Amino acid sequence: MEGELKSALEMYQEEKKKQEEELRKIKERIQGRMVLLFGEPFVGKSLFVLTISKLFQNSTLLLIDRNYPEEFYKINPKLQIKKIYYQDNLIDAVEELKELPDQLIAIDSITSLSSMFLTRSLSSPRAVNEFVNFSDKILRKLSLFPATKIIVAHERLKSFETKEVEPRINKVVLRHCDVVMRMFVEPVFDNKGVKVGEKRTIKIVQERKLPTKVEWYFGSE
Repeated sequence: MEGELKSALEMYQEEKKKQEEELRKIKERIQGRMVLLFGEPFVGKSLFVLTISKLFQNSTLLLIDRNYPEEFYKINPKLQIKKIYYQDNLIDAVEELKELPDQLIAIDSITSLSSMFLTRSLSSPRAVNEFVNFSDKILRKLSLFPATKIIVAHERLKSFETKEVEPRINKVVLRHCDVVMRMFVEPVFDNKGVKVGEKRTIKIVQERKLPTKVEWYFGSE
């Protein structure tokens, strides 16, 4: 029994170490960039943001969603959380941000932000345009920070035939993003092809690879 318990503990520690290594790889890949993380509701996007925030010296969460259980906040006690209730709250929160070393700024989520505007659509048919202009203004301000930025969004079905999905955002928001990542659940099979569980996976589906301005105008060596 003692050997079995030790083996189980070792397996847990190995899995935990593997997850930490994967998180560090993701951090290196997205460092200093604007990232869009999308996926279906409750797939674990918010949990991922909280978990990876522990790898940064300074992290700020601009929280619009109301799906966070209280125990989520224990994941990173050093995380600075600013709860957003109105559009003006978000403007103020972004303008109050200060440039800090090894910094993460996350917005969770851009989908909930759009709901703030679209709920007014009955009284204002311009709500969609207002949201586009507003989100463009917010992301332009964030792009000035050398920090790593993660914008969380839901997904939507792009094609009924292929079952292809896409971020539930507009192209104006997308143009600010350097990296687009999708989180999804995929089945796990044993060596006999029998499903034994599920795992959450993050896949980079789009990445901007442009030269610096100097390289763009004068060419790289």
